[in-house]
Amino acid sequence: MFQAMPVENMGLVDVPPPTIVRALLLDDSNFDRARIRRLSQQTGLCIELDEVGSIVEMEQAVQQERYDLIMIDYRLPVGDGMQALDHVLQNPLNKDAGKIMITGDNAQETVIKAMRGGCHDFLTKETIDAEVLTQSMVNAMTLARQRQYASAQAAHQREIIKQGLVAALTDSEVQGNVVSMIAKQLQSTMPDRPRIFNVIDQGEMDALLQGLDEDDEFIFH
Repeated sequence: MFQAMPVENMGLVDVPPPTIVRALLLDDSNFDRARIRRLSQQTGLCIELDEVGSIVEMEQAVQQERYDLIMIDYRLPVGDGMQALDHVLQNPLNKDAGKIMITGDNAQETVIKAMRGGCHDFLTKETIDAEVLTQSMVNAMTLARQRQYASAQAAHQREIIKQGLVAALTDSEVQGNVVSMIAKQLQSTMPDRPRIFNVIDQGEMDALLQGLDEDDEFIFH
């Protein structure tokens, strides 16, 4: 009989930041990069910060290194922060990193766009200090890890359901009930037509089971 594998603590977990935070900063301004670098050293977190000045440089960085945290300046000479964010989300190595959008103002439209687009937090350059930066970094990394954990839970639960259905359909009594239900449904929806079938042969049932046992994102997504 099918038995689900246990999962420890199915709720969201309160994940502490990593001991050493690998961080990436995208900002075309040398002055702003130096300021955030200086503030990051005052956060109390052990941060190893890489800096890039363009989306092209950022693409190269995320392909070579896995980051815990990625900070993106919204205004760039070529492209913008949303385009940069999209590149991060498409990168298998860093799509689950904590992501912070940095804006030059507190424009609500930009903030909403960034948060809906996949960022975990945002900062305005005028209000950044060591305390604000620390809070934003911790928030972003915590949310990122919680969402990653929740996604893994959902995938595990889908697999449990899939395996349970496959196991149930191998039972002859369940197979008979399924066939009977399908026959009644067809009879009720097409009463004037001849009965299409009396039974589903074993080959058709085996094909159904094989289809369920394979990865079926359409059904189990």
